[in-house]
Amino acid sequence: MPVSVDPDLRARIVAAGIFAYRAADFHQVGPEEVAVHADITVEEFRLAYPVWELFIVAVVDRWNTATRQILRPIAEREGAVAYVRARLETGEGDPALVRLRIALLSAASNPGHAAAGWFRKQYARSFEDLTLTLARDVVMGREARGTAPRHGAEQLLALYEGLQLQSLLRDDVDLLGGYDRAVARMRVGWASGPVALPAR
Repeated sequence: MPVSVDPDLRARIVAAGIFAYRAADFHQVGPEEVAVHADITVEEFRLAYPVWELFIVAVVDRWNTATRQILRPIAEREGAVAYVRARLETGEGDPALVRLRIALLSAASNPGHAAAGWFRKQYARSFEDLTLTLARDVVMGREARGTAPRHGAEQLLALYEGLQLQSLLRDDVDLLGGYDRAVARMRVGWASGPVALPAR
């Protein structure tokens, strides 16, 4: 018979996990470190989260959900470009969780990873949400009529991921300035409409 775990304890452990990742490198955080931050024993941690990957999912889900809830009104009022910029700005203030997310994207790209399915679904959901927001931006006149929402979402997501990675590896990255400059160039391309690709 499965052991019942107090949902409040799980929530406390997830909050402690976020603190643990802010205090140490991704690869240095394990059950012991999280238990210290949660003021519980390692056995209590393992009772609540017997599979480490499920704990990681809970941490990332808490972070992503909180960020989406806070920033979603920006997408509604100002559009996809402003929303992605706000996400970059949020990440700039919380680099430890950005490092965690990037590390997990690499791990979850392996189909054999225990949480690969969850991460891939979340990533696909983020992409589709961005595509829909861009489509609404075109209808509302916030973006040029020639903008292809799906292609635009691919570019914005690539820019988001690439600039975040660079900001972790280079000391001279102008994260938000680089984003603004790249978006200005992309919008010129969006306004020109679809580009015919050469035949293969």
